[in-house]
Amino acid sequence: MTGADRILVIGGNAAGMTAASRAKRLEPGLDITVLEAGDRIAYSICGLPYFLEGRVADIRELELFTPETLRNERGIEARVQTRVVAISPTQRKIEIEEAGSGSRETLGYDKLLVATGYRPKIPDIEGSDLEGVFTASRLADGEAVGSWLDERKPRRAVLVGGGYVGLEMAEALSKRGLEVTLVDAAPQLFTALDPDMARRVEDALVRHGIRVMTGRRVRCLEGSRRGLVEVVELEKGALRIPAELVFVDIGVAPDVVLAAKAGIELGQSGAIAVSERMETNFAGIYAAGNCAETLHLVTGRPTTIPLGTVAAKQGRVAGENLAGRRSRFRGAVGTSVVKVFGVAAARTGLSSVEAAAAGFAVTEATIEGTFRARYFGDAKGTVKVIADRDSGRLLGAQIVGSDEAAMRIDVAATALTAKMTAHEASQLDLGYVPPLGALWNPLLVALNTLTREL
Repeated sequence: MTGADRILVIGGNAAGMTAASRAKRLEPGLDITVLEAGDRIAYSICGLPYFLEGRVADIRELELFTPETLRNERGIEARVQTRVVAISPTQRKIEIEEAGSGSRETLGYDKLLVATGYRPKIPDIEGSDLEGVFTASRLADGEAVGSWLDERKPRRAVLVGGGYVGLEMAEALSKRGLEVTLVDAAPQLFTALDPDMARRVEDALVRHGIRVMTGRRVRCLEGSRRGLVEVVELEKGALRIPAELVFVDIGVAPDVVLAAKAGIELGQSGAIAVSERMETNFAGIYAAGNCAETLHLVTGRPTTIPLGTVAAKQGRVAGENLAGRRSRFRGAVGTSVVKVFGVAAARTGLSSVEAAAAGFAVTEATIEGTFRARYFGDAKGTVKVIADRDSGRLLGAQIVGSDEAAMRIDVAATALTAKMTAHEASQLDLGYVPPLGALWNPLLVALNTLTREL
């Protein structure tokens, strides 16, 4: 590579910023520009519920870099409020539009990274455009909710969807003093877990005053004459729930409109198809993060895993290849954790439901355990492990309980990445000292129980 090589990065958060930083570190002479449609770069969207709850005092604490600090500290240019409107792969050019002036400009590149992330799914229901109805995909969304709470002082909130953000928002708004109802069309909350494990999370919400309604769809939202949301009406029984704030978390979809228009190939999952090097079907164009596919290491199939941890690792690999190295991203097992009202819930690999849908002969074991010596206090958790009966291969694990319990999910994630059988994983040599761990780690107890079913 030469110092004249120009790299453009579309998207200024986890994948895009990681890629830009890694490429610049490896090849300081690179001319790298990050183009971001929003007004901020390098921020933690996962921190929004904690800002709204008040545990994070200033939303700026969620920002890692500003365009100025990025330029000064890393020598990378970032242009915010700059939307890429077209990519011309054969000409190696893109067209951008400045949000303020609306002026357009054409930029050339040697290599391009598409890191456009995801977009929240918006329900196709009447009233979803009323004031007081929110989603969250940028820090500006969190600021909007915060302003609504401060200025309007709503008393009642309805959360539509019980995913990661919906659960965390339920706690945040409850701690702000709102009466919270959580509505989900699925028969359970948090479908990342199997129903028996998700029930423990739901119980924690109910114990803390959250009204939970599963298997219920929203028919419409009704507003006042001034266009402010007032009522959420459900389909079954036409139940009407008063609400001055509605938050929607029914999932996300990869933001691939720009890529698809340019002829960049999409995979079966709907995200951008990429090689192990994060390269698309066009030489010199890479994709990473929530807009790109990920190889699931358990199923062996491309999928979407919209998690910041996966996006950052993909971005690192993309950055190394942008800098002329030959790096590859192996894939992921979908490890994630959520915590509400002191109950932490973690998962990795496949749930029983997902494993059955993928064609595995599912067998499972669930146990209750304590993750450190009992005389050192409460560190309890419920552990569920899943394997393929035919091969004995470990397929997934879930843990619900204390912080210490849930974070042991990383051990299971390591075993899945190594493609261990349940028998092999049951003999892992894990650390023990009474204040920090039990002599028989409950994860190993669960695995030993599982092996008796194989």
